[in-house]
Amino acid sequence: MPQECVYDQTKLVVISETFRELDLNQRFHQYATAAGFHIHACEGYDPESKGKVEAGVKYVKQNGLYGEDFANWKELEWYMADWLDTIANQREHGTTGKQPRVHYEQAEQAHMLPYLSPSCLKPNSASPIMTRKADKTGLISWQSNKYSVPLLYQSTQVGVTNDGSQLRISDLASGEIIAEHSLCLDKGKIFKNRGHYRDKVQDIETLESEVRHLLGENETASQALCEVLKNTTPRFYKNQLWGAKQIIIAHISAHAEISAQLLQRLIESPRLTATGLRDRLAAYQQGLAQNKTPITENTPAEGNKAERTKQANKALAHYGALNGHLSGQGESHVVH
Repeated sequence: MPQECVYDQTKLVVISETFRELDLNQRFHQYATAAGFHIHACEGYDPESKGKVEAGVKYVKQNGLYGEDFANWKELEWYMADWLDTIANQREHGTTGKQPRVHYEQAEQAHMLPYLSPSCLKPNSASPIMTRKADKTGLISWQSNKYSVPLLYQSTQVGVTNDGSQLRISDLASGEIIAEHSLCLDKGKIFKNRGHYRDKVQDIETLESEVRHLLGENETASQALCEVLKNTTPRFYKNQLWGAKQIIIAHISAHAEISAQLLQRLIESPRLTATGLRDRLAAYQQGLAQNKTPITENTPAEGNKAERTKQANKALAHYGALNGHLSGQGESHVVH
């Protein structure tokens, strides 16, 4: 069983994608979890990220099955097994320049996992894999010391192996080594790889600054909104920030700036994604529209202010009701 399977965004695997949030086909996701492989869904409208599966299908149809007749399914299975052993896996592959069987045995077989076992379990491994959760600063604790991981893995579980002198940290889903550190026998030390903090940090800081600027003077609340987004989907924080920025711009263009009351409601959410932000803002505006009463020019200024406050409070109440209803609908998955 491979550690990871790459799929196009077929409805059998992915229902929809928004800002790299993938709404997976629930039954297929359950199967992948039970079988022990990680789903990698290609980004939409990006043909270069997709495997050349069509060429393989064409080869089987035009070489293996063309002109053949079979009396039953068993006869087809016998024929295809013989065709694979004597022809398909013995030819020289156009991309690798090797026989598929030889290439598999030399480069791929060692990385395969037993079927229906979690991908984070590696039989016959000399060092068992332990798990640790990276904190929000990208550090894990190991034997009274702290070691850095790439910021992409903030607040996520990672695998850890120790061979006596080296600490190896891996992605639990793919098994890929994401960090290595020399073990220290002292206690209370912090070991950081500066490269872990450079990857996309500048872009993220720029996006955070732009989001704070859009939300106005309340910088504390703006930063808190960014923190909620980061804690919800740390591996795709940059994508989520970009999505949140576009949603805020669209909201301000269509309506007005986001009020302090509404912003406070948003940052109180235990989980928030870009699409969740969009839904909450839409719920707020819907509530505002349903509870709006006319304000005439003859209404005193103080009356105008009081009426707007009343409308905003009604909209917030409607937002809360819709938000509570929507939150029970199941969660989207972020898959990479």
